[in-house]
Amino acid sequence: MKKVKTIISILWFMFVSLPSPVWIGCIYMNLTGHGKGYAYDLKDEADIYVFLGVIGLLIWLLAILPVTISLCKKGWQRKKAFVLLPLLAFFVCFAAGIGIIGWNEFIKFFGYGYPM
Repeated sequence: MKKVKTIISILWFMFVSLPSPVWIGCIYMNLTGHGKGYAYDLKDEADIYVFLGVIGLLIWLLAILPVTISLCKKGWQRKKAFVLLPLLAFFVCFAAGIGIIGWNEFIKFFGYGYPM
C-alpha cells in the first residue's frame, strides 16, 4: 500500500509541476492587476483580479506543497542525500513546461514583449 501511495504522490507531483510555469504566470498577472492581459486597463476590476490571484496562489500552494513535503520526507528516510530529489524533479518539470509552451510565451506572462 505504501508503494501505491508513493506512486500516486509522484504522479500528482508531476501532474502539478508540469503546468506550473503557466499557473505561476497567470497568478503573477492576476496579482499585478493584469488579469486580462497587459493591453487592457482594468481600472476598478483590478481588485477582483488581485483577489483571484491570491486564491490561485493558495490553490497552487495547496496542490504542490503537501506532496513535495511528503516526497522530501520519504527521501530523508531513505538517505539524507535524496531530500533534494523532489526539488530537482520540480525544476526539471518546470523547465519542461517552459520548453513546451516556449520561452517567449512564458516571459510574456511577466510583461516582456508587450508594448507599454
